[in-house]
Parts: sequence; structure tokens; C-alpha cells
Amino acid sequence: MAPIRSLRLKFACDEDWHAFAGDAGVRRCETCRTAVHDLSALTRSEATALFRDPPASGLCVRYQHDAMGRILFRSETRPGQLVWQRFVPPTVEAAADADTGAGERRGD
Repeated sequence: MAPIRSLRLKFACDEDWHAFAGDAGVRRCETCRTAVHDLSALTRSEATALFRDPPASGLCVRYQHDAMGRILFRSETRPGQLVWQRFVPPTVEAAADADTGAGERRGD
């Protein structure tokens, strides 16, 4: 996967998203007992709000990406479609320094 320049993740996780309990947007990983948020089930503005006010336990995410490694978000104007939109989390530097535990979930 090509690097994502605007979102730095601490690690890539090999747990299977489809094995998690929950819905399309948030599922629970029983291995680490964490809520995993699917950025591609959110619009860009919803993802930005999630990063502005992350859960106290830390933020763990997964996402779908295009061939260039860019995050795909749910379209705000075209229901049912995923679109690439530039995404710069509002607290990228603070999140990297605060050890939030953000990781990418694989297993699409």
C-alpha cells in the first residue's frame, strides 16, 4: 500500500474486520477489546469530527483506499459511493505524540 501522507498510523493490524461484532461504522475487536471505527463508512467531515473528539481509550481505525493509497470516504452528495477527499486530521501531530494507539485494520 502506498503511504498516506496526511495520516500517520502507529501500526497495521492483521485482525479480520469481518470477524468483529458491530455495524458498518464501528465494530469491537475482541483481541484488544477496542472499538474500531471505519473511516470509509464516514464522510470526511464525520471523520474529522471523530479525530477532533476521539474516545478516551484511544482511536483505532480502518479504511478502504484507492490504488494510490488515498483514503476513501462515504460521499456526502452521492449516496452509496465512496470518494477520495484530501484528509488531514485536525490533531495529527498531537495524536502522534500522545500515543493514541491508532492503527489500520486489515481484512477487507
